[in-house]
Amino acid sequence: MPHKPIQVRLATPADAEAVAQVVRRAWADRVAPDSTGHRESPEQVRADLERGYAWVALDGEAAVGTVRLVRHPHPLERGVWEVKKLGVLPEYRQQGVAHQLMDALLRQAFEVRARELRLAVRHDQPKLLKWYSQFGFIYDSGLRYSTPNPHTPPPFVMSKKLEVCS
Repeated sequence: MPHKPIQVRLATPADAEAVAQVVRRAWADRVAPDSTGHRESPEQVRADLERGYAWVALDGEAAVGTVRLVRHPHPLERGVWEVKKLGVLPEYRQQGVAHQLMDALLRQAFEVRARELRLAVRHDQPKLLKWYSQFGFIYDSGLRYSTPNPHTPPPFVMSKKLEVCS
């Protein structure tokens, strides 16, 4: 069944529960049980919002997708931001929702003058490396993720250098 056009907007702390729920539901059928996404909480969403931004994709009032852009926690990584917790509910996949979310995130990254974006792809989801490469992300075996899951093998870390126009 065709859906209404999906609207993407910045999330606020009031959206934290809906955002956490979308991550848990979106990852439920796709990601191994040891993923931290299955334990995503409104508190974690609010903590990320304090260091960055989140977007929510809406079908009417219902949250159907989300992604976050969070400042890298290490002081020596100035200008580096991390893409986190991209998720789209199963019934909304293959409709461009994730692309809309990534487009909004990339626009914000330029606005905050990020010099580099990084993201982690779980070791057991290498197919996502190709998906993210369409946005200019490149796998970099020399990078380590800032908050790796201690219960899983290290993720693939991808980066995208941004040209900041002055």
